[in-house]
Amino acid sequence: MPGRSEILDAIKDYDSKKYSEEFYNFYLGKISRSVDPGEQLVTDVRHLFHWFLGKVHTSETEAAEVVEVNGIKYYLSGMAPSNTSCIEEAVKKENLWAGLAFKNGNLPIENFLNYARSITRNSIVMPAFFIHIFKPAEYPILNSKVWAAYREELGKSVFINTKPKNIDNYLEYVSYCSYLKRRLGLSLREIDKGLWVLGERLKEIARQQEKGNDGEFEGQIELFTE
Repeated sequence: MPGRSEILDAIKDYDSKKYSEEFYNFYLGKISRSVDPGEQLVTDVRHLFHWFLGKVHTSETEAAEVVEVNGIKYYLSGMAPSNTSCIEEAVKKENLWAGLAFKNGNLPIENFLNYARSITRNSIVMPAFFIHIFKPAEYPILNSKVWAAYREELGKSVFINTKPKNIDNYLEYVSYCSYLKRRLGLSLREIDKGLWVLGERLKEIARQQEKGNDGEFEGQIELFTE
């Protein structure tokens, strides 16, 4: 298991320029105060998905949209059609109503999972993020990087294409992060960022190993210390 100091050290290398914490917290705060699935909530959810996909920039680009948060201009770039379609599903009124009910404790996770999974069948990371934005203190961000860090913890091999595949993977990861919170006394967001960096390092090791072995590498990569 990664130690407290290992996670805190990893956080120092988190790409806060590409994934602005101020932007992220600003829109999470707005969603936490939302009471109806109106146009404002639609916009807030869309902006957070842009952030998750790495499509929010502080330097001027050929942006699809420009927004200002606490006096800072952010440039939101375009994305793949599959991601656009997923976001459009997420911001449908029935899904936003479900998100608000989940946020307020009126819809259990077992029921909300059905709404989250309905936004795309191509990936679990987007439905997981949809869950996260309504209860960020309980449900972590999921991506291939944090999943790689978790697999290493389980003693399983990590490859370039290692990624979570289904909702059971996500719920398994949620339980793991809850355990780390209790064991290490860290916030879920600290764990998010720390595992993100540790998993990114694992992926890079896998990349280098595969290059060095002509794509034949099948060994386990170890990163965490006892």
